Amino acid sequence: MIIDGGVPASRLRTVTALVCLAIGVDLALHGAGTFTVAVAGLLSVACVLVPASPAPLLLIGLAAAVLTSSGTGAFGLGVLVLIPLVHLLHLCCAITAVLPKGARIAPAAFRSPLRRFAVTQLSVTMIVLIAMIVPAGRTPPILEVAALLSIAGMALAVIVLDRSRPPSRDESHPAEMA
Repeated sequence: MIIDGGVPASRLRTVTALVCLAIGVDLALHGAGTFTVAVAGLLSVACVLVPASPAPLLLIGLAAAVLTSSGTGAFGLGVLVLIPLVHLLHLCCAITAVLPKGARIAPAAFRSPLRRFAVTQLSVTMIVLIAMIVPAGRTPPILEVAALLSIAGMALAVIVLDRSRPPSRDESHPAEMA
């Protein structure tokens, strides 16, 4: 990661705060009680101030537990909105946790994490869409074939993406590691 020139790393904390706010709004709009939203608010403050703490994990777990048990089920709008939000929270906190205070980040440093974020969200969206159309009873053969083809397509995408990246120093010369 490039920590030279660029924008102040404090902007990443601002993004983290905005993501935490969106998670809190999602909770409030989908039936979470006042106490739950208040706890989420306290955890959000901790996520912004101390991103290397367990606060992001606790906020993600709290939001997931509340929204999946709210009665709308695993495919409710609140849960579907929450999926990219918690992933973005995790990404922001992970990067912020390793940056020194006062660091500056070149925008190009976010290219690789954002690419992984996009690929992960695309994969999760595909899985959710497939899971939404799966019937509760017996599965029609055409749907089973479609599921197998989509899994094969995702595996192929992972292989292509893995081969397109240059090998790291550790992977390129395994004999030197011994």
